Amino acid sequence: MKRREFTKLLGMAGLGVTGPWAMQRASALEPYAGNFYISLAAIGGWDVTSFCDPKPNILGERTINTWADSASIEQAGNIAYAPVAKNKEFFERFYREMLVINGIDTGTNSHDDGERHTWSGRIGFGYPSFGAIASRAIAPELPLSLVHSSGYSETAGITRFSRLQNPSEIRNLINDSQILYGQNSYDLFEQSELDLITQYQNQRLNRLMSSQNLLPRQETGMNNLYLANSTRDDLDAFAAILPSTFETDNDFLAAQLALLAYQSGLSVATQLGVRGFDTHQTHDDDHFEYMEKLTDLVTFIFDMAEAAGFADKVVVTMASDFGRTPYYNSGGGKDHWPIGSAIIIQQGAEWGNRVVGATDEEHHAYGINPETLQIDSNGIRLEPRHLQQAMRQLSGIDQSSIAQLFPLNAEDFDFFNPSIQTL
Repeated sequence: MKRREFTKLLGMAGLGVTGPWAMQRASALEPYAGNFYISLAAIGGWDVTSFCDPKPNILGERTINTWADSASIEQAGNIAYAPVAKNKEFFERFYREMLVINGIDTGTNSHDDGERHTWSGRIGFGYPSFGAIASRAIAPELPLSLVHSSGYSETAGITRFSRLQNPSEIRNLINDSQILYGQNSYDLFEQSELDLITQYQNQRLNRLMSSQNLLPRQETGMNNLYLANSTRDDLDAFAAILPSTFETDNDFLAAQLALLAYQSGLSVATQLGVRGFDTHQTHDDDHFEYMEKLTDLVTFIFDMAEAAGFADKVVVTMASDFGRTPYYNSGGGKDHWPIGSAIIIQQGAEWGNRVVGATDEEHHAYGINPETLQIDSNGIRLEPRHLQQAMRQLSGIDQSSIAQLFPLNAEDFDFFNPSIQTL
């Protein structure tokens, strides 16, 4: 197969050049059955003062939130939330298995910096996402170990990610002998012909890999192709459980395919996202609409996981580039604000129904004592590195060799100790 034909096939499937495409398999992998780590980004900067860190109107002439003129902050267990969008439905369902981390200082008003800082723990360039580290540390051999849809995609070369966007073309790539078109299927090759094609492809690949004249980039490409070839048959498990119909919204489709990749035992982590949160105009109407979509997506994820019997294995971390100003601009929007929040959800978690971190009435972050998790004037202001360190600890990869290559230098906050009474 010519390179341009190969690249075209990858593009049709939405896999891109980083996605695995393979032709053979030496031995079957053990299906992955550990936790599935979902990083869910509210892309653009979410307004946590109308979500998990609600604020009333006490800034004099400046209005923090218009909903506070006629409604009060509500509570689900120990977790306060704003009475807008579908917040009540969301928090009432998940508060028992939810850890809210408020007052995270991203140190920036730049989208690129904020996204990178939030999901890697470092504001500078070069650090991989949590999903990249987790997939590399836990099961790098899986063909769909890291599935990426949107948001921060840096891998720092430690792993590859797969984009799953077009289910029909994915079936065609996995199925060597037939091509599906609409409701019809067409035979392409006999098995004997496929075996012969595979034989010659493998011989050519071996010749290329044994060459002494390859550039480093070529060697990397050959190694990636060899690894992909060795996991081809495992993708059959993924293709076998693809349903006949799929979600029509792209964000929900991405979540659906990522969950199916995990269900087939081939995926460790995924990066998902919902866009639309950069509401510099008509904030209330637009922002609350996308907030509803975000919480609906979390509900969809757990509903689908429950139906498939693995909801207790799903760990969702929600966060954003940064927060939004605790007041409106002249266009009825809210601008960028460095202070934000994160939410971690896992069914049955002992550390649920708790809030760590806090902000004042003007949405400035307080310092927190890392041992008691209480507000402390001599405490430490929470940053994305503390969130990333918590995610590494929760997944058990914080001491892995790959995590050590990308140190966070974060103080140790015992976020997941249920015996510590939080705010």
